[in-house]
Formats: sequence, structure tokens, C-alpha cells
Amino acid sequence: MAVPNINIQPAKHTLKINTVSGFAFTPQNIQHGFNPTPVNQALIALAEVDNVAIAGPVAIPVLGGITMQPDINIEVGSSTDSIVRNLLSSFRYDFPNWTDNEVAIGTQENNFISGDIVLITTSNSANTYGSTMVKANTNNIETGAKQCLFIFESHLSNNLKLLHKGYYDLPESSVSAWAPGKTIYLNAAGKIDIVPSTLAGHWVRSLGFCIPNTENKKRVWFEPDTTYLKIA
Repeated sequence: MAVPNINIQPAKHTLKINTVSGFAFTPQNIQHGFNPTPVNQALIALAEVDNVAIAGPVAIPVLGGITMQPDINIEVGSSTDSIVRNLLSSFRYDFPNWTDNEVAIGTQENNFISGDIVLITTSNSANTYGSTMVKANTNNIETGAKQCLFIFESHLSNNLKLLHKGYYDLPESSVSAWAPGKTIYLNAAGKIDIVPSTLAGHWVRSLGFCIPNTENKKRVWFEPDTTYLKIA
């Protein structure tokens, strides 16, 4: 029987490991960064306000002859003649040195009394204003239908005072009929009435309305309409 022959020899091959060149991340201090800045560099600086003292009274502004006033609350009744009269004073007209009226003021036969409805006409060269005052009359459209109407208040020391619009307490002698809330007219007798004239050829024009109150006054809001009707 044959016996195997085993020979042991050193290895003829070797394994060689070589290093490979590459890149590495080395931690470093950051030299650049993001610093947010405002877009608008302008700044608003607060300034101190100086208060200027007013040495004299402040004039109330006036527009078109009407004094501008703050809003008010009007209580109809016992208080309508207090503050309201002052606020509506712009609708009271004064005519100083009103003389030589064609219809004499104050004479017995042509006496004007407070509360009369009147108008102003022209063509009076003797009067300073070239005008004359007459009572309104419903029998002619030229005596109140197409003209601006007023309430005659007084004529003292040649100073004529007329009311164009506003509250007014009529004297009993100027009123034929009065009722709270009713529209007022001028009747054929030249007095304030809640029933208009019904005579042919007469004009009819609303003059305002009656104001209820607790003082037993014939109080009205006077504001004549700009239109009129003529009875056929």
C-alpha cells in the first residue's frame, strides 16, 4: 500500500494593503453668517407739542350769514324759547335807519303789530334801502304769494326787526285759530289761521305749523313754503 508524501512550503503570494488618498471634513470656525437688517432705515422721532394760549375770545365761524353751532337737542314745550332763540338769531334781520315807509309804521290806521305777516317791496326812493314794508294780503298774488314773507317784530328808534324763520309766540290779536300740530296759513283777514282762505282769486300758502307747549302760548314754527296755490 502506497503512503502519501506531504510537503509543507512557505506561501509564495502576499496581500498588500495600500492607503487611498481622499477628502475629509475638518471642523472650522464659521467666518461668515446672516445678519438680518431692517429694510427701511428711516426712524420716526416723537416731537413735543407746544400749547399756545389764546389771548382773546375765539370767533364763531359764520357761513352765508348763518352762525355755525354745535348740535343741540330741542325740547318742544316749555324750553323752546331759551337756547333755540339764540341759535336761530341768524334768521332775525335788523334794518337800522328804516324810515319813510310808504305805509307809515305805527299810525293808528295802518298800525303794524308784532306778529303781522309782512313783505318787502321795492321802488321807494325815500327809504334808505329803496324799499317799503307792507302787510301780506291773500287777495293779490303780488302781496305775499311770490315774495319772501316775514313776521314783523318791532320798529323801535327806526330799527326794523323781522323774523325770516324760526319759533315765534304770536299775540292773540294776530291769530284766528291755532291747534297743536296744524299747518298755519294767512286768512283773508290777514291773521294766522289753521284754515286757509277759500275765496276766489285768493292765494294759499303754507307758513309753518303750530308747536305744542305747556305755557298756553300760540307758538309756531314759521317757515313759509316757496310755492302757492291760487283759488279759481
